[in-house]
Amino acid sequence: MVDLWEVALGPLERARRALWRLGCRISLGRAAVRDRAFRLSVVASFHILVALTLTAVAPLWLLLLGPLLLGVPHIVSDLRYLVVRPPLPLGRAPLLALAVGLGGMTALRLGAALGGPLLLEAEMALGGGAILATLALTPGRRGWRAVAFAVVAGLTVYGVANPWDTALWVGHLHNFVAFAWWLALARDGGPWRRVAFVAALYLAVVVAILAGALDGLFTLAWTGDAAGLRFEELALSLAPDAEPVMAVRLVTLFAFAQSIHYAVWLRLVPQRSSDRRPPPSLDRSVRDLRADLGAWGLRAVVVASVLVPLAALVDATETRYVYLLLALFHGWLELAVLSALLVARRPGAAAA
Repeated sequence: MVDLWEVALGPLERARRALWRLGCRISLGRAAVRDRAFRLSVVASFHILVALTLTAVAPLWLLLLGPLLLGVPHIVSDLRYLVVRPPLPLGRAPLLALAVGLGGMTALRLGAALGGPLLLEAEMALGGGAILATLALTPGRRGWRAVAFAVVAGLTVYGVANPWDTALWVGHLHNFVAFAWWLALARDGGPWRRVAFVAALYLAVVVAILAGALDGLFTLAWTGDAAGLRFEELALSLAPDAEPVMAVRLVTLFAFAQSIHYAVWLRLVPQRSSDRRPPPSLDRSVRDLRADLGAWGLRAVVVASVLVPLAALVDATETRYVYLLLALFHGWLELAVLSALLVARRPGAAAA
């Protein structure tokens, strides 16, 4: 199987090496090769600009194709870097609690995908319970854990009472949580200036979208449809009670933030978590993935990553809907693991 990967990735790897050789002709490229923190800041800035451009040019296609093409790989990366090799070992008990709670949530969603009712109150209880159990079972500082436990318990009660609003907030906020966590990782214990420019660029785009500085551009971009996916449908799910102008801004912000979310899990976190500081080759990345998931796990990931786009050829909007329905758990997983890392015994565990 390794030989097959080498054959399949050979042309891409040669192109990657050619681009790096071209980049190393200038001082910026040489600095990026030598300094991983600097390289990741450059890569992150590039992704922010590309995401903003795609959001301005074709936001409907971005929201349609993003989950269909990158959804499965990004969830696998989510599981890989939060469960298989988390920044701080959490132990079996917290992970088992997570598996039970989020597994139950996914089972409820599978039932809904098969035609059953959407039991959001039960989902909120399972998601909040998974975070609470993870906090309770993670060895950590008692004061921080007590505060976090009280906050999560209160939010869980609110979530059960207001499940639709809570699901909406989780959907929006988990994009920002992942980016903030990567900033802490990329800082690597050094000064904040390592990531200050990236953080400022990201914040500037978010503020510009919410403040309406780009309203004219994005209002035109949302016209029409993408394989049946229309802005009105997205506004109902992402900004159900907002005024029309604010609905455009919130859906636009989600399109941009989701794109960066995918970049975080598919490029930025894997490169930051690698033991090798030079840019990793594609073959090495596949070998590392196989080491973490096993040969059959890697095969399953490849099959799932191919089946979703193939199903989209039959009905793209329905496939996207089913994927998003079943992928709900990963937002709660991010919140649970990162909450546990914040209260873990070792100071600065979340950025270790």
